[in-house]
Amino acid sequence: MAESKKNVIRKGDLTEGSIVSKLVLFALPLIAGNIVNQLYNVADSLVVGNFVGSDALAAVGVSFSVMMSFNALFFGLSMGAGILIAQCFGAKRQKQLQDAVNTSFTLTLILGAAITVLGVLLSRGILTLMQTPENIMEDSATYLSIIFFATIGNLVYNMGSGILRGMGDSRWPLLFLIFCSVMNVALDLVFVIFLRMGVAGVAWATLLSQCSSAVLVLLRIHFGGYAARIQFRHLGIKKESLMHILRLGLPSGIQEMTFSAGMMIIQSFANGFGSDFIAANSIIMKVDGFAVMPMMGLGSAIATFVGQNMGAGKLDRTKKGIRAATGIVTGIGIVMGVLFLLFGHYLIRAFTDNQPVIEMAMNGLRFLAFIYTIMGIGSVVSGAMRGAGASIAPMITSLCGLVVRIPVAYFCAVLPHNYMGLFVAMASAMIVNCSLISIYYFKGNWRSKTAVHAEVKEQAE
Repeated sequence: MAESKKNVIRKGDLTEGSIVSKLVLFALPLIAGNIVNQLYNVADSLVVGNFVGSDALAAVGVSFSVMMSFNALFFGLSMGAGILIAQCFGAKRQKQLQDAVNTSFTLTLILGAAITVLGVLLSRGILTLMQTPENIMEDSATYLSIIFFATIGNLVYNMGSGILRGMGDSRWPLLFLIFCSVMNVALDLVFVIFLRMGVAGVAWATLLSQCSSAVLVLLRIHFGGYAARIQFRHLGIKKESLMHILRLGLPSGIQEMTFSAGMMIIQSFANGFGSDFIAANSIIMKVDGFAVMPMMGLGSAIATFVGQNMGAGKLDRTKKGIRAATGIVTGIGIVMGVLFLLFGHYLIRAFTDNQPVIEMAMNGLRFLAFIYTIMGIGSVVSGAMRGAGASIAPMITSLCGLVVRIPVAYFCAVLPHNYMGLFVAMASAMIVNCSLISIYYFKGNWRSKTAVHAEVKEQAE
C-alpha cells in the first residue's frame, strides 16, 4: 500500500516537470469530463425535445436554474476544499491533507441533506416567483421534486472529484463520469421512449446515474491508495480545516449563490418571451456548453496547478503555468466561435423541428460566438486566483459583472421586448469580469494569499 501511495503522489505532482505537458495532461481529463457531462445534459434535452415536446424541453430548462441556485453555495465550498487539498498536497503536509479530506466529506453530507429538504419544500414557490408559464409549470415542478433527491449523490461526486483532483488525479473522475453518462442516456431512452414517463423519466434517469457516480468515486478514494482517503470511522469537522475551506471557498460560494440568483432574475426575464424562447434558450445553453466546458476544465486545472505550486513555494512556475493556460484557452475560444458560426444551425436542428425556436436559438448562438475568447481568459485567470487562495477577487469581479448584466438585460431586452438584449447583457458582464480579474492578476496581490506552505520554500521572484 505504501508503494501505491508513493506512485500516486509522483504521478499527481504538478510541481515538477514540463509545465505545458503537465498542465495539458492534467487538464485533458477535466475538459473531457466537462464535455461528457454536457453530452449527457444534451441527451436529456434531445430525448425530451424529440419525444415529449418543446414545452417539456422548456420545463427542464427552467428547472436547471433553480437547481443551480440551491447547489451554488456547495459548489463554492467544494472549490475551497479542492484548493486546500491541492495546497496541502503540494506542501506535503500529510496530517493537514487527511483532515481536509475528512472535513470536506462530512460537510458534503450535511449540506446535501439540507439542500434536499429545502429544495423539495420551496421549488414550486420559486417557480411561481420566476413567472414560469402555466403550460410548463407542472412539468417543471415534477422534474424538480424528483431531481432534488439526487442532490446528495451529485454533491458527493463533485466533492469526491475535487478531492482526487487536489491530489493530482483527474483521470478516474472522468472514467466514472463516462460510465454514468452512458447509464443516464440508456435510462433516458428506457424511461421516456419505452415506459413513456415524460419529464419524470428524465429526472429519474439523472437521479440513478448521479447516485451511481457518487458510489464509484467514494470507492476509488477509499481503496485507491492515495496520500489520504475518507476515514469513515473518523468523520467529523476539524476546525482548522473548516476555517481554511471557508476562507478559500466561501467567497466562491457567495459568488455562485449571487450569480445563480442573478440567473434566476435573467430566467424570469426570459420567461416573459414565452415557451418558444425558453426552449430556444435551453438549446443555446446546451450547444454553448461545448465551448464553455473546455474553458471551465482548464480553469479547474489551473486552480489545482497553482494550488500545488504555490503550496510548494514555486511562484515563477505558477506564473508560467497561468500564461500557458491563457494561451491555450484563447485558441479554444477562437476555434469554437468559428465552428458555431459555420455549423451551429445543424446542432440546433437536432433538438427540435420548431422553426421559431430554431431561428431564435441561432440568433443567440451567432452573437455568443464572438465572446468565447473573453469568457475563456476570465475563467482561467479566475481559476488561477482561487488556486492561489485569493478567492475574494473572483467573487468581487463576478459580482461586478452581474451588477452590469441585470440592468443591461432589463433596458435592452425587457423594455423593448427584444430577446437579443439578454445576450448583449451576457457579453457586457463577461467583458467587465475578464477586465477586472486581469487587472487584479497583474497587480500581484494574490501572491501572498496561499493557506498552506511547504516547510522550506523556494525564494520567490
